[in-house]
Amino acid sequence: MAIALTLISGEPNGELEEFLRFHRRAGVDVIVLAGVPATASETIEGYVADGFVRCVERAASHTELARIATRDFGAEWIVPGTLDEVWWPRGESLKDVLAVIPPRYGVVQALVRTFVGEDEPSGTGGSAFTSRTVRTSLLGPDGSGGEPLELLLRPIFRASPNMTIDHGDWTLGGRRVPLRAWYPVEVFRYPVGAALDRARIEAGLADGSLAIDTRLRDALANGTTSFPVPSIVDDGSYAVECAAVGEVDLVRLDRQIRDLERRIGELEARFWPTVRRRLRRVARRPS
Repeated sequence: MAIALTLISGEPNGELEEFLRFHRRAGVDVIVLAGVPATASETIEGYVADGFVRCVERAASHTELARIATRDFGAEWIVPGTLDEVWWPRGESLKDVLAVIPPRYGVVQALVRTFVGEDEPSGTGGSAFTSRTVRTSLLGPDGSGGEPLELLLRPIFRASPNMTIDHGDWTLGGRRVPLRAWYPVEVFRYPVGAALDRARIEAGLADGSLAIDTRLRDALANGTTSFPVPSIVDDGSYAVECAAVGEVDLVRLDRQIRDLERRIGELEARFWPTVRRRLRRVARRPS
């Protein structure tokens, strides 16, 4: 099974080398990269030489890159990536967690973890990948906080030769079936400017809306090539967070049901009086 990560590069950040090294160890077979800036050439030249990075020397969409990955590398799964995101498998590798997905599912969703920094850096130095160890959690009192699904989840697509990646509609109007309620991959996101003051971080750690997470820092330090399988306790906590995401769908469904009930009520309010009037007229007619 081949996994391709598609990437549209702007000016690279300081984590490019770590980004490439991590995803190779996590089970990605090839990164198809468009828009390579000159400042990144030295960093990626070794990866290009051994075939791990394929550069497309022109502007291209994720759809175009996915089709290249499918055609040229036989990719079976496409991960649309960005340089500030790391895809962490909840298993020994991305290959392990994706290999068991039944063929009927065309989209596997990953739960987003946003790592935050402090307004005043503590002086630990290093890249965001290694210096940030506090992330968002859905175990806090607000759960998902009503966030839209596209901010809570990121998609991985089953590849096909003429596939389309629509960032606004992952299922292409329902033609792709998404795996719901369980997210076997996590996305560690390290956005620029995600800074909180120490008081807010302490409050978030206390109420569960933030959590300490050193997995990526430790993996980079140890050169991890096989990822630990979560324990039963870890999976239990994770299931609660997955359920919190599911509540977003349930709230939307509840609104749709209530709207449907309201419209049915309005139709019934007009329909039954009309039926009764007609029945009365029929009853008054001479036989």
